[in-house]
Amino acid sequence: MRFPNETVNPDPQLCQTSCGMYDDIRHINGFVDLRPYEDDKTVLKNPHKGWYWHFIDNGFRHGAYRDRVKPGEYAEDFPGMNHLYLRFDWSDAEKEEDKYDFSFLDSIMDEWSKHGYTFALNVVCYESAPDMEFATPKYLFEKGMRCYKVEGRSIQPDYSDPYFLERLEKFLSVVGEKYNNDDRIEYVIVGTYGTWGEGHTVEGDGTIYPLETVLKHIGLNIKYFPDKFVMINDDHIESRIEKGAAECQAVLDYAYERGLGVQDDSICCDYYSVVNGYDTMRAPWAFKKLYENAPTSIEFAHYGYIHPQFDHFYRNGLTIIECLKNSHATFAGFHGYPDIFLKSDKYLAEYCANRLGYWYFVPSAVVPELTATAHNIVSVTFENRGWAKAYHPHRLVFKVSGSGIEKTIETDKYINGLDSNGTVKVNANLDLRDLPEGEYDVSVAVFCENKPVKLALKEEIKSGDFYRLAKRIVNNI
Repeated sequence: MRFPNETVNPDPQLCQTSCGMYDDIRHINGFVDLRPYEDDKTVLKNPHKGWYWHFIDNGFRHGAYRDRVKPGEYAEDFPGMNHLYLRFDWSDAEKEEDKYDFSFLDSIMDEWSKHGYTFALNVVCYESAPDMEFATPKYLFEKGMRCYKVEGRSIQPDYSDPYFLERLEKFLSVVGEKYNNDDRIEYVIVGTYGTWGEGHTVEGDGTIYPLETVLKHIGLNIKYFPDKFVMINDDHIESRIEKGAAECQAVLDYAYERGLGVQDDSICCDYYSVVNGYDTMRAPWAFKKLYENAPTSIEFAHYGYIHPQFDHFYRNGLTIIECLKNSHATFAGFHGYPDIFLKSDKYLAEYCANRLGYWYFVPSAVVPELTATAHNIVSVTFENRGWAKAYHPHRLVFKVSGSGIEKTIETDKYINGLDSNGTVKVNANLDLRDLPEGEYDVSVAVFCENKPVKLALKEEIKSGDFYRLAKRIVNNI
């Protein structure tokens, strides 16, 4: 030994050049693990998503499926029921030329909107049932509009007839003027072309009308509802298949370029259940494309038609789940009575209610110690476990409260557009100037317009519209 305190190192030399990852986010200053407060069981009724009920189904003259509604009953026990689907005939509102009466719609909307409902509109020009003649007003037939008497069915207008299109445009201009700016309208379906407004001519004259005719009908609905989501039916595309792929593509491109969404009315129907995949969808590729633009909507066959005749296609609702997931559905509806549906499929209704559209979870946040200054960065992580994204603005608002003091902080941070299964970390700055030193709860809320968006978090951390992230000291500097 050369030096008084020199000793032999008892351990061999260890490698200090290996690489690793040690940045555990749980050790970040102010990290809050919110996973223990996750709630994936409570059904959340949130804006612009969920189930709908065919309240006017194939014309106001038929009572289904509203004829069993009793005074004071508003289907409020149906999980996530968002809106009433009002599929009415042109002649319901214009029985005589230029004489319009929308009182049947207004009475429904005025009553049901008080109970939190919104509405979808679909103007139909042809019903196949013999007792439903003149879905298009009778005066058009009397004045020489081209039309066709379908054997065993009703009388159908020629969808290309110039007089028909002239009067239809006049009617849609009136409907648009009345409802385009009505906040209670969720969306509008292009129903003016085809049997039952579905974009095909089955149980009609069977004609595949010229491409320009179909685009004219779609264009008129866009023109007079510029501030609403407009949806085509997938049959506007698929019913043209015998005309060639180019025409089908032309309709799809026309819809995509103009921001339209899409709806399918044929889920669980026997024919499509045989020829299509498990989800019975005819045009899943159209949903994949138009989902980028606007909400998608799925309705399945008449409930009484499915049960019990086609239970082997319904598969206890598994077909519906697969379809809603694959179509990125924001809305789902059925032809039937809500009480009957709930009696046999309550858990299906609950399962789908949250997953339709967006469904926000908050697994974590970062809330460091705060100062009474203009600069306090708080981070919140959001997960969307719904089948779709949100198409309306979803804005973050924070609240700092304690010792009788409450400060609400608006932000310019939004999470709408967060895709299905997507995650986003949002950083927000909290201006806490003039806040007295002390201990405060820091909470977050999400608002859609002026409506609160409920998050998948337990009630124990919820106060009003806000969810508590953490308790922190605010220091004066």
